[in-house]
Amino acid sequence: MRFIDDKSLERLGFKKLINKVEPLSPYGNERLKKLKSYTREEEDKLNNEFNKMEKFIEFSHSQRDLIRNVEIAIHKMKNIKKILDNCLKGNILDDVDFFEIKVQGILMQELNSYLKEFPTELAEYCLYDIEEIIKVLDPDNERIPTFYIYDSYSDTLKNIRNNKRSVETRIFGSKDHEQKAKLKEERLNILVEEEQEELKIREELTKTIFNYSERYLENIEKIADLDFLMAKVRFAKNYNGIRPIISKNLEIDAKGLVNIEVKEMLMAKGKEFTPIDIKLGSGVTVITGANMGGKSVALKTITENLLLFNCGFFVIADEATFPIVDFIFFISDDMQDISKGLSTFGAEIVKLKEVDVFIERGDGFIVFDEFARGTNPKEGQKFVKALAEYLNAKNSISMITTHFDGVATKDMNHYQVVGLKNVDFSKLKRKIEISANSMSLIQDYMDFRLEKSENSEVPKDALNIAKLIGINKRFANIILQEYSKED
Repeated sequence: MRFIDDKSLERLGFKKLINKVEPLSPYGNERLKKLKSYTREEEDKLNNEFNKMEKFIEFSHSQRDLIRNVEIAIHKMKNIKKILDNCLKGNILDDVDFFEIKVQGILMQELNSYLKEFPTELAEYCLYDIEEIIKVLDPDNERIPTFYIYDSYSDTLKNIRNNKRSVETRIFGSKDHEQKAKLKEERLNILVEEEQEELKIREELTKTIFNYSERYLENIEKIADLDFLMAKVRFAKNYNGIRPIISKNLEIDAKGLVNIEVKEMLMAKGKEFTPIDIKLGSGVTVITGANMGGKSVALKTITENLLLFNCGFFVIADEATFPIVDFIFFISDDMQDISKGLSTFGAEIVKLKEVDVFIERGDGFIVFDEFARGTNPKEGQKFVKALAEYLNAKNSISMITTHFDGVATKDMNHYQVVGLKNVDFSKLKRKIEISANSMSLIQDYMDFRLEKSENSEVPKDALNIAKLIGINKRFANIILQEYSKED
């Protein structure tokens, strides 16, 4: 079953986030590109991955020089899997191929000397000994990054080359044109013999490489695993990631969740990101609040960190408990599908049908950001209320943000963005009157925290924001009259 679709990953900005994970070798990068989520049956594997990351962090604190040497060795690795694949297919390797295998083999042996100092918990990354390959490709034991068909491979080859050098010396010293021509013809015949003998040697070398290629490839997989683990550790260190707890009861309980992209964007403007505290379980959670209140950012923050967890990463939070889920759906209000001639609402309905299929197959995490926003308010409110009731009866964890009233009922989890609830409006109004950027000031005063709510009504921050920015008094009075009709 598909875990999450590519379009949702784009909307979330998850691919940009993953680009911050930087393996050092092409093998590690290949592992990152094939990133997969863990299944429920792989809980022990996920837990083991977290154990290894934790142990690596602990070990690296006291072994910085050793870790640096490991990083340097891994960084020098080139992707030579195609060469080994050619060998396994029975193709004769050439001198460049032998060179690459030899150089990387020497690097592997060097890397392994460092890995042998790793603790028992990380011993699985130690490589298989491939000294036999190096001996074959480095018969003179020079341990230098070069390769050619050495004389020591064959007495026959050595004699042929000695003969060739003798003929070349005579050619160089001869002044007789006819004698020179004969010597050149003799040299040409020797070159054919040399080429034939070298081909035999290449065939023998290829057979030897073939016999050890599986072990060599297993070493490459170990290097890829280690490189990827180290990249995840660096990512966690750079962004203050923490080890999450694996939930046994399909629930999310997190404090201080952070969205890296938004946080960095705000920091560039001299502002701070408001971390998210949230507790979710089976059924639906409704989030309400002002349009400027950061509801969508909250959804993305929760979903991104859940994705990180399910893919074996530490999460960006102070504390976090996450479940392994069967699927993730992130349906936002920018889903218009022009290629199919669908409006945003039409695309949402198509996605809802897909969600329904997945719900019947497993337990996942479902997000609807401002569902039915693209239709008229009366119908929209009914659709959102129905969606909330429908998802609340399911075992999956679902979240809905909405600006419609009366969606959340008592048996639903309901959070509201604090917004402008605690703001001194007269004080803020005075600041706005002397400010050139009223919107920025309002954003500064907006409280983006989520708080539990028993109220099914959506805060009327839109009216407060309009007043703060400044609207025509007659227009403001008409709006107030409309609000009074609702009371």
